[in-house]
Amino acid sequence: MGIYAGKLAENSYTNQGQISRIKRFLADCSVTGQLLSLAIVIIIFAIGTGGTFLSLTNIQTIIGLAGIPMILCLGLHQIIILGAIDLSLEGIIAISAVIAGFLIKNPNTAYDLGLLVIPVTLIIGAAAGLLNGILNTKLKMPSFIATLGISWVMFGLAVFLSGGISTPLLDHRFQNFINGTTFGIPNVTYVAFVLFIVLHIIQKRTKLGKYTYAIGGDEILAAQAGINVTKTKIINFTIAGAIYGLAGLLLVARLNSSAARLGNNLLFPAMTAVAVGGVSMSGGVGGALNAVFGTIIVTALNNGMVLMHVSPYTQSAVNGIVLISAVALTIDRKKIGIIK
Repeated sequence: MGIYAGKLAENSYTNQGQISRIKRFLADCSVTGQLLSLAIVIIIFAIGTGGTFLSLTNIQTIIGLAGIPMILCLGLHQIIILGAIDLSLEGIIAISAVIAGFLIKNPNTAYDLGLLVIPVTLIIGAAAGLLNGILNTKLKMPSFIATLGISWVMFGLAVFLSGGISTPLLDHRFQNFINGTTFGIPNVTYVAFVLFIVLHIIQKRTKLGKYTYAIGGDEILAAQAGINVTKTKIINFTIAGAIYGLAGLLLVARLNSSAARLGNNLLFPAMTAVAVGGVSMSGGVGGALNAVFGTIIVTALNNGMVLMHVSPYTQSAVNGIVLISAVALTIDRKKIGIIK
C-alpha cells in the first residue's frame, strides 16, 4: 500500500512538473492571450453553427486552410520582429508561381525540372528578399517603400513572363501531395509545422535569432553592442523571401496551375494573423508560435463566419476591426516619436 501511494505521489509530482513546464513555455512565448482568443472564437461559432464548427470534417478544413497562410505568416513575422515591414509578399509569390509553372511539366514550355523546382523556387524568392534587404540597408530606404516597390516589380515581371494567362501543369505529383492527407491532417500543414520548428529553433537557439530581437527592441543599442545590423536585416529579408517563394510553389501545386494573380489579396490576411498572434508591429516582441496561433485564430474566425453565412463585405469589415484592435493592443508606443 505504501509503495502504491509512493508511486501515486511520484506520478502526481511528475504531472505537476510537466504542467509547470507547459505554463512556462506558454508564458515565454506570450500566447496565453491568443489561447483565450481562440477559445472565445470556438465557443461563439460552436454555438452559432449548432456544433457544425466543431465537427471533425470542419476542423480538418480549418487545419488545411491554415497551411499556406501559416507559412506566409511565418515569413512575414520575421521582418516585423525586426521592427520593419514587408509588403513584397504578393509580388514574390507572383513571380515564384509563374516561374515554377514554367519549370514544372506543362503544355507551354519544354522544361520539366520535377522536384528540382523546389530549390529553384526558394532561390527566386530569396533573391527578391535579398533585394529588399539591400534597398533597406544599403540605400537606406524605408522598408515600407523598398518592399512595396519590389512587390510591384516582381508582379510586373510575372505578368510580362506569363502574358497574363494561366499555365496548367501536367505533373500531378505536387498537387497530389499538397491536397493529400496523412493521418487525417493535410500534408501542407506538415510543411508549415516543419517550417515553424526550424524558425522557432533559429529564434531561440541561434545568434541570428537573438540579434533579430535585439534590433527589433532597439536598433541603435543593438549596433552599439556590436551587432551587425545590416547583415542581420539582409539575412532576415532573404529568409522571408525564400518562404514566400515556397508559398508560391505550394499555391501552384494546390491549383495545379500557375498565374501571376495567385498572390493577390494574401498580404492583408497575413498581416492580420501576425498582429492577432501577438507579434508587435513596433518590433522585438513575438515569435514563430505567435504567428502560428494568429493564423489559426484568423482562419477559424473566417471559417466560422462562412458557416454562419456572414456577408463577404461584413467579413472584410470584421477582419479590419480585428487588425486595428490587435495592433492597438500590441504596439509599443514608447518606441514611436511623432505619428505621421
